[in-house]
Amino acid sequence: MSDPVLLRRVKAFIDARLADPELTPEQVAVANHVSTRQLYRLFETEGTTVARWIRDRRLERCRRDLIADGVGVGVGVVGARWGMPDSSYFSRVFRQTYGCPPREYRRAAGVG
Repeated sequence: MSDPVLLRRVKAFIDARLADPELTPEQVAVANHVSTRQLYRLFETEGTTVARWIRDRRLERCRRDLIADGVGVGVGVVGARWGMPDSSYFSRVFRQTYGCPPREYRRAAGVG
């Protein structure tokens, strides 16, 4: 199933709510008047799942803020800001995605 208009609408809905740690694929489906299965099929056309897309968007926002905020804002605060309040989970998935922990990423970027 490929519906580019629906996909754009769903992605915009998700982006507007990334900071909500309670955001789930089920909430996304209900808010966009589609079944959870339809939502998952929609993201299959993107080569991902809706949960992974949410996580990846959150990580990208965190990556950006780690550099923009400087060392004045703790790594855990940055993760929580984007819906990842468990700092150990945030650090683990950040490392898996970007190859280093958030603090090291920040240092490598010349911040702190």
